[in-house]
Amino acid sequence: MMNQRISDPKDVELEATIHRAIRHMGVGIHVTVRGGHVSLSGLVEDFSTKREIMSVVRGVSGVHEVTNALRIAPVND
Repeated sequence: MMNQRISDPKDVELEATIHRAIRHMGVGIHVTVRGGHVSLSGLVEDFSTKREIMSVVRGVSGVHEVTNALRIAPVND
C-alpha cells in the first residue's frame, strides 16, 4: 500500500488565503504550504513585484517562514 500524505486543512486554508492575496501580482506563481512554512516559485515581472509578494505573504496570519524561489522573467527585446 502506498503511503499518501494528507494535507493539513489549516495548510490548505492558508494556501488559499495566500493565493487570493497575491493573485493580482502575477500569473503562474506556485504556492505550497506545510506547517506554516510557505514555498513560493514561478516567474514575476520584476524585483519590485517579488519584494511586494514576499511582504504580503509574510503579513498573512499563520505564516511562520517563507522560502522565496521566485525568479524574475527575462526581458525580451
